Amino acid sequence: MTDTSATERRRHGGGENPRRVGVFGGTFNPVHACHLRVAADCRRALDLDTVLFVPAGEPPIKRTDLAPAADRFEMVRLAIAGHEGFAVSDVEVRRPGPSYTIDTLKALSDEMPGDELVLLLGLDALLGIGAWHRPAEVLRAAPIATVFRPGAHFAKLAEVPELSGVDFSPLTALGGADPEGPLALASPDGIRLTLVPVAPCPVSGTRIRAALRKGPRAGAQGVAHGVDGLPDSVLSYILQARLYA
Repeated sequence: MTDTSATERRRHGGGENPRRVGVFGGTFNPVHACHLRVAADCRRALDLDTVLFVPAGEPPIKRTDLAPAADRFEMVRLAIAGHEGFAVSDVEVRRPGPSYTIDTLKALSDEMPGDELVLLLGLDALLGIGAWHRPAEVLRAAPIATVFRPGAHFAKLAEVPELSGVDFSPLTALGGADPEGPLALASPDGIRLTLVPVAPCPVSGTRIRAALRKGPRAGAQGVAHGVDGLPDSVLSYILQARLYA
């Protein structure tokens, strides 16, 4: 059967041409330029119709520097406005209790029947998946695309016990080099994994929060200056809501 591109799926819609939706979860505390870049790179590399940002409601591990879920959702909504192929879901924000990925995938499958969900994970997250809630189910609930993060290498995935059944020979054949483009791997029992190298990005939430704690000043239009990596709309919202002060 001939592959159907994202453009063709959008043109025909539904039926025999379900959408491919990248599920991009995280605290987004706050959402910043690197989140948007990774989403755009994955959308292009994986031929996704949509990248769905899913801000975490209540992360299983408590954090003292986490903005309220409703604020983080609103910041994502503002950041993606005008970006083709980006959307945001409040599936975790509106759900009480800890936000577990397996529950989110099941809820989104119910909300978008017929669409193919692709779970987007940073490499560091996948390397630590053994500590997740019901990791074996997460790994088989949807295809997974993991993006390269500075400071780690794809080859380390072969050391993760939960991925022991995956055939890493296509990666081994690269002799320690990272793939230049998307590389598909799989296991006989249902794990579907695509490695997606993306360009390094220097922006981080930790640095942004540190800069915000120093007290950015508002400019003539009420937009703060001196905090790199934040969309203007997000920066204005942070000031108005007095977040990260």
